[in-house]
Amino acid sequence: MEKSKEILLKGLPIAPGLVIGKALVWKHKRIKPSRKVLPEKERPIELENFRKTRDIMLQDLEKLKKNLPPRITRFVDFQIAVLKDGEFLKDVEYLIKEKGRTAEYAVYEAIEDRMNELLKSGIEYYRDRAKELETLYFDFVSYLRNEEKREVIGSDVVIFADDITIEESIRIVNSDVKAVVLQEGGKTSHAAIILRDYRIPAVFGVGDFSDKVDDGNEVIINGWKGEVIINPSEPTLERFRELVEKYKEEAKGLIEIKDLPTITTDGRGITLMANIDLPEEISLVLEEGAHGIGLFRTELLFYEYGDDEKEQEGIYRDICEQIYPFSCIIRAFDLGGDKVIKGYREKNPFLGLRGIRLLLEEEERFRKQIRAVLRANVKGNVKFMIPMVTTLWEVKRSRAIFLEEARKLSEKEEIKLPDFGIMVEVPSAALTINSMADYIDFVSIGTNDLTQYTLAVDRRNTRVSYLFHHTHPAVLRLIKMVVDAGREHSFRVGVCGEISSDPVGIILLLGLGITELSLTPSLVLQTKKLIRRISIEEVEKLAEGALSLADGDEVTRVVLDYIKDRAPDIVEKYGHF
Repeated sequence: MEKSKEILLKGLPIAPGLVIGKALVWKHKRIKPSRKVLPEKERPIELENFRKTRDIMLQDLEKLKKNLPPRITRFVDFQIAVLKDGEFLKDVEYLIKEKGRTAEYAVYEAIEDRMNELLKSGIEYYRDRAKELETLYFDFVSYLRNEEKREVIGSDVVIFADDITIEESIRIVNSDVKAVVLQEGGKTSHAAIILRDYRIPAVFGVGDFSDKVDDGNEVIINGWKGEVIINPSEPTLERFRELVEKYKEEAKGLIEIKDLPTITTDGRGITLMANIDLPEEISLVLEEGAHGIGLFRTELLFYEYGDDEKEQEGIYRDICEQIYPFSCIIRAFDLGGDKVIKGYREKNPFLGLRGIRLLLEEEERFRKQIRAVLRANVKGNVKFMIPMVTTLWEVKRSRAIFLEEARKLSEKEEIKLPDFGIMVEVPSAALTINSMADYIDFVSIGTNDLTQYTLAVDRRNTRVSYLFHHTHPAVLRLIKMVVDAGREHSFRVGVCGEISSDPVGIILLLGLGITELSLTPSLVLQTKKLIRRISIEEVEKLAEGALSLADGDEVTRVVLDYIKDRAPDIVEKYGHF
């Protein structure tokens, strides 16, 4: 096994940061359960072993909850709920008593059935929940076998593991671990949220690394880009050492500008907001100094609370109270496309029943969410937005439902009416935006889909993803049309797509007249730093010139030259996404 050669692993960027450390490889917890059939006389003993192990796990989980913030305890509560679930217990006990399964195998079967149900959906959120069930199983077997815990040995280490439990995640954040690399795992898993929340750089989904890394190997983790370098060469190591030092100095500088205004060198103020997917991310938004939430994607809530109006209301209210006095834009469930739901399977989902089309077909669920949003607006800082608009009729019908629910509620309780807005993600919405102006208070441009539909490119398809450029002149012209309409009809225009997290894109957006950006929370201060170095007068000329260029590559080259002159450190750290 060759271990001296420099190896690059690519995965999902889970938590940002750049570190150099020594690998600590945790052995896999892939425990195969014994399939032997127990004789009848041993089954009561095995049943008692199961019950005792479950009770010990529950006690430990309850202890673990005591010193955790509320945003983390819900992950522990998930495991507790599974271990207390009546159907789960009934299934396990039946398999032991009647089928003669070992406790290991009975728990495996009971959990596997539930995992398979979640995996059938093909939805990332459910895949992550299935993964957590699998992790719970491995944890249970470790308890049953009285195995030693995987420990953090040494300081300044980088953990490499197949997966980590909630308890392990908590031990990691309370230790000197510099970063975490997982073989699997998604962005909504408990480990991802905990590590992000505690700012431990992490990269997940790098695949099997068993023949690539050993304890003590030098490694570089780039949590910004989802890259892991094992056994870096001396030139690579030297380059990253310099970057790490620059990053440390830069981090100090970012803290110093946190409370300064986001203003250009020629005095133009820009509003920086944050995109979030989960309530737990609000702490990051507050720490980074974002002036509100420009996009709260509610799809993950749908999978748990799509029919629970009261629970939705509580979540929306809590987030909006925490972000007050700044605003929070809540986007209606944007389902369909790659966010499938049960009962909707289409050959071409991105051109099918998605976004507002699906919501108007699932009108009662849409109304429940609207009522939850209306009741949550106690501070008056909520804004409501509908996704994937293509026609004027969709806007008029959605607004009519919105106002009808507000009227009904206002007859029984005091209601503050939120602003009503739309996402512009389809060329038809941009081209007909003037006709929609009388029915909207604001617009948020979703450049990911707008680029995809304008250029006819699925960016997830590696064979054509090279054609995906949100800086393409055709996309920029559509953005300019919306900005111009906003000025003419006095509605606000912001951008919440990935272009807002791209230095090149930021320059172009400001040059086109955008004054409100919503982006990844961890990039808010970096973006503020860039904005405070540029002139609107200069970037307006750049944007005007970009509209007449041939393609996105040419636009990018021109703008990068400008950024290299104004902020060379930003280009070096982030590159062009």
